[in-house]
Amino acid sequence: MAKLLPVKTNLSFLDGLRGLAALYVATGHARWLLWEGGESFRQAGDSYGVIGKAFALGMSMFKFGHEMVLFFFVLSGFVIHLKYALQLAKGPDTHFTFGTYFMKRLKRIMPPYLFAFLLTIVCDSLVAHYQFSIYTHTTPLPLVNQNITFHHSWSSLIGNIFFLQDAYVPVFGSNGSIWSLKYEWYFYMLYPILLLTNKKFPKLTILGVAGIFGLYTAGFHTGFILFDQVVACLFSWWVGAFMADIYTGRVNVNRWLIYPLMVIVPLIPVIHTSGIPTLVKDQIVAFGFSGLLLLLLDYREKKVVQGFGRLKWLGDCSYTLYLIHAPILILANGILLRINHNQMPRTFVFAWLAVAFVVLLAYALHFILEKPFTSTAKRVPLSNHPEVMPAMVK
Repeated sequence: MAKLLPVKTNLSFLDGLRGLAALYVATGHARWLLWEGGESFRQAGDSYGVIGKAFALGMSMFKFGHEMVLFFFVLSGFVIHLKYALQLAKGPDTHFTFGTYFMKRLKRIMPPYLFAFLLTIVCDSLVAHYQFSIYTHTTPLPLVNQNITFHHSWSSLIGNIFFLQDAYVPVFGSNGSIWSLKYEWYFYMLYPILLLTNKKFPKLTILGVAGIFGLYTAGFHTGFILFDQVVACLFSWWVGAFMADIYTGRVNVNRWLIYPLMVIVPLIPVIHTSGIPTLVKDQIVAFGFSGLLLLLLDYREKKVVQGFGRLKWLGDCSYTLYLIHAPILILANGILLRINHNQMPRTFVFAWLAVAFVVLLAYALHFILEKPFTSTAKRVPLSNHPEVMPAMVK
């Protein structure tokens, strides 16, 4: 077993990992929107050359955006519960005030979230004004034509502000990346209830959540769409919280029973194409990320792990990066296709330039949209960071 170290130290590497995950999502969407696509590559691969083929094959690793959502869910559950797990590890009582908790989550989530709606309106208005092919669904990329939509009704906007997207209203505008904010927000709202049982019965709590997951995989539904969507996915979030209980010593589990779960992560391409139901696939992937997370936490003093801490700056702006990149990349797609006579480029240069731009913009914006709302809060490692940067691809 890994040497147990003070749990409150050396967690900055998680910031770097979160930043890399957000960069993965943005790069995957840039690959999708600013390159001719895998089908064209397979048809004309011989014309790429050795270097071009190497880039195309290398960039194919960025197509598992949906699976990256599960990493953010697991990490979110971990960082939300870590503060209270640390308190509970010292005794059965913990100081939890729902009003304080609610306001903290609201201040952390809403400023960048509301800005994202404004940015989406601006970018989508330009796309519509110039009638770019992505707006008229006439790009040479069938998947883009099928999946990029532009919903700008007041009902959609208000519904999205209250995290009702994909339940009762469509995702607002072209910013499909915000679809899983709904899940994160309502996970937060369910957390106080889960904490009540977790205080004394952490193992029973995880078993209860697993049981509920089992019911949904067996076809159970209440008919309350929002409730069913959120609760069916709760297990993937709560396994992250359970890792916090293990990490802080509240739950004694042989680590070597958890670490092997990480072998699931390199198997994601196989799981992605399998015929397993999506809900089950997502939970399998969440287990994989849980095993990886616990391993990294237990060996956090290793240089290779601490090296991720150098990317803390990227983690600091990763929430803003996640929220703003999609409408900007969609606008870039429209401009590129207009200039290039509705033909997608074979080079990845435009995708890389676009990613670099959104990263720099996100880093600048986070000083306005994030730091003013978190810098004065008492900081527990990672507890004040954005917990969700899910992918756009569903």
